[in-house]
Amino acid sequence: MSPIELERLMITIESSQQVHRRSQYFLWSQGVLQSFLPHDLLIFGHGEYGGPGFHCEVLARANTLDDRALHGEIDHLVELMVDNWQNSGHVPRLYSANDGEGGGGAIGEALCRLGLGHALAHGAKEFSGNSSGFFVFLRMPEAPGRRHAYFAEMLMPYLHTTLHRMLISEKGSPENRVRQNLKLSIREAQVISLVRDGKTNQQIGQVLELSPLTVKNHVQNILRKLDVANRAQAVAKAVKARLIGEQPGS
Repeated sequence: MSPIELERLMITIESSQQVHRRSQYFLWSQGVLQSFLPHDLLIFGHGEYGGPGFHCEVLARANTLDDRALHGEIDHLVELMVDNWQNSGHVPRLYSANDGEGGGGAIGEALCRLGLGHALAHGAKEFSGNSSGFFVFLRMPEAPGRRHAYFAEMLMPYLHTTLHRMLISEKGSPENRVRQNLKLSIREAQVISLVRDGKTNQQIGQVLELSPLTVKNHVQNILRKLDVANRAQAVAKAVKARLIGEQPGS
């Protein structure tokens, strides 16, 4: 690996230690991890492989998989991938979006039909039952190759450990709990107030005389502090916690 890749790897490993919530897992997967395994959709599964207790969840940049029927197809696709992974010696499985057009089997056909693009699937072979972990990276910008498989193997311990830390932390905790000591800086409060008003990063930058990149960094910090996955959830939680007021006229 290059010096830059080594630095990114260290950032990915170190930042994984801060993940305790689903939204934090999403932000972590959308961060430096993208340098090694770029994707738009991430599916993680846990439970006994091939058993009725195996459960899949989707992390996506947008709500593109709201349809229940589509979720059913996704579950079936992951079942096929788990079976393929187990029968192939528990090594990372690489799938091209073009496989469906060339008769690449049920998995390739499903990826093509569902518009899920290139994909990579890998799991933690050393663990089973409630301790298992299976990960599918979907809509990758290019067909995955040996280098992607190498990084999947290298990062699997951190993907798996971070997943189960999150699951244990969330167990028995109410959803969207507002921490009593939650605080935003003055600048962050200004930024989220403008997000509430529907302004883009560029527009916020013009109002506050900041660069769009600086605004983006503030927004990412706000998402982490509020433990949410997107701007809409951040606004809702900031209003609920009385960190900002409701939009005028609402």
